[in-house]
Amino acid sequence: MFSFTRTLGARLSGVTARFASTAANAAKPTYKAPASVTVPTQFKPNTKGQGLMQLIAKEEVKRMGADGRSKLFNKSHPDCLRAGDVVLVETLNSMSADKTSTFVGVLIAMDRRGLHSNFTVRNVVLKVGVEMKYMLYSPMIKSVRIMKRGEGFRRAKLFYLRDNPGRAFRLEGLVKQDKAAQAKKAAKSA
Repeated sequence: MFSFTRTLGARLSGVTARFASTAANAAKPTYKAPASVTVPTQFKPNTKGQGLMQLIAKEEVKRMGADGRSKLFNKSHPDCLRAGDVVLVETLNSMSADKTSTFVGVLIAMDRRGLHSNFTVRNVVLKVGVEMKYMLYSPMIKSVRIMKRGEGFRRAKLFYLRDNPGRAFRLEGLVKQDKAAQAKKAAKSA
């Protein structure tokens, strides 16, 4: 049983004696990173009021968008994607192989969410509507190219094209023109 008869000072006297300031405790050791860890020399502290996860996401977008993908989703950039654009997306079939597959379609929706930005491309293949949703910063995407700018679309999401496609999905000629241009460019460089 604990007795309350002793004063607080008497109870803490043993504690204060144990942790009294000595020359050994006064000299605080400095942290030294292991040799396997690289410490940035010019680290700028976060002064914008962002949290740690926002800062990490921003750095990751900068790293992943080094090949020009991020300019496609930047609204202020003149070459940004807009709903109604005809887009060719080239994806890797697997990370180990160099085989790719392409999908050409009309961009019907975009979601700008930083690292999780995605876009939806729609085309009619063999009289069946096909939609593909791609994550912009996925390592499986090899390239995204704008084949033709969309004209006459005034909405951000073109989901109404699912019901009434009209002539928006006649894209065979564009694919042939693109292949011919690629062959011409390859012949010129060779």
